[in-house]
Amino acid sequence: MKNAILAISEKKEILKQIRKELAEKYEVITFNNLLDAIDMVRESDFDLVLLDNALEGVTVGEAKKKLASIGKEFVTIALVDEVNAETTKELENFGIFAYLLKPIKVEDLDAIILPSLNGLELIKENKRLEEKLAVLEEDTDIIGQSTKIKDVRNLIEKIADNDLPILIVGETGTGKDIIAKEIHKKSERNKGRYAQISCALYPGELIERELFGYERGAFMGANASKKGLLEEIDGGTIYIEDISKMDIKIQSRFLKAIEYGEFKRVGGTKVRKTNVRFLVGTDIDLKQETEKGKFRKDLYHRLTALTIEVPPLRERKEDIPVLANYFLNKIVRILHKETPVISGEAMKFLMEYYYPGNIMELKNLIERMALLSKDKILDVDQLPLEIKTKSDIVENKTVVGVGPLKEILEQEIYSLEEVERVVIAIALQKTRWNKQETSKILGIGRTTLYEKIRKYGLDTK
Repeated sequence: MKNAILAISEKKEILKQIRKELAEKYEVITFNNLLDAIDMVRESDFDLVLLDNALEGVTVGEAKKKLASIGKEFVTIALVDEVNAETTKELENFGIFAYLLKPIKVEDLDAIILPSLNGLELIKENKRLEEKLAVLEEDTDIIGQSTKIKDVRNLIEKIADNDLPILIVGETGTGKDIIAKEIHKKSERNKGRYAQISCALYPGELIERELFGYERGAFMGANASKKGLLEEIDGGTIYIEDISKMDIKIQSRFLKAIEYGEFKRVGGTKVRKTNVRFLVGTDIDLKQETEKGKFRKDLYHRLTALTIEVPPLRERKEDIPVLANYFLNKIVRILHKETPVISGEAMKFLMEYYYPGNIMELKNLIERMALLSKDKILDVDQLPLEIKTKSDIVENKTVVGVGPLKEILEQEIYSLEEVERVVIAIALQKTRWNKQETSKILGIGRTTLYEKIRKYGLDTK
């Protein structure tokens, strides 16, 4: 897979040159304004950002800060007109990896991009280690005053101190990881280490190696023995996300670790002991998975002795104002901005929305509003169009940039371009304007998708 590069400049000739020189080796997407680029970074992953220092109304450091506040990992290279002490200091202060002088020379691009991408891999690896072996210093309190979330907090108080495994059930984005961290904080193990890992991110045998470790020579590339998380955090707590995606062949070994605190490293013969509290999360019905033969019944019964069900946001809507302001206060501290106020009309829309992505969707929405707004009030104007045109009735849905779905389905369409326009618009709406997901659904590259979005005037969101 090609590395993805995002280039941002208001000068078309610079973007044209970048596309020409890099398109063969990399996946290149270009923007001539910062706001659209911010949306793109929020929705897609990039390895490297080429950022022009001549953007109107914003310094290169400020632009980098806005992009970085989204929380994605990428390396930034600044495109500068000249280098002086002031410019160099600003680049260093904002963590910009390197710079290129304009006009850009092909040999300079080649010489700097590869080291930058290598630097990114080191950054990502360090972050992965930090995330897996996190010490819970941040505030992970559960936000909200609804009856349902109070019931969750009360249940945590009752069961945090025992050492039985706990199954945390909830839709994607409901904050199951926050619940897991809160259980650890309230337990007697809170002085020990806490680890979090996902079976979705470590499929097949990878999760086995991460949990149990491996011996030298256990598989190709195992040049040295390595401890697994169960050894690393002995005495602490581990939260395993997406447990339904754990390979059924590994589930028996996992059950033995829960039942007896015993395991063997991959490729090893020595039985090792671990004293770890197991918390597991799922957004899939495990009972159905057992009936399909995809999940062991004995493991299912072991995990379901203690269960916490995390309510979706649509069932605790009274918490939306509290959560919205909590996320707003966090993002403005990062952006070093004065805290704005969410207008009553905007809050009304936020309260009425369905939130298929739950709390995570609300968080992303508030961060986007704060990033785009220059006013002291976050109003309806900053809300995405899909929030303002929401409906649970298919016939009443509006395809953004095209029109009411009912009318589209009723009309006779003879132009292939018009069919393509409608299909792309519906796919965009289905993925909530996540262009990375849209390109996968349609089976086209992101660059092609962006060209078609611009061609058909679908970029008015």
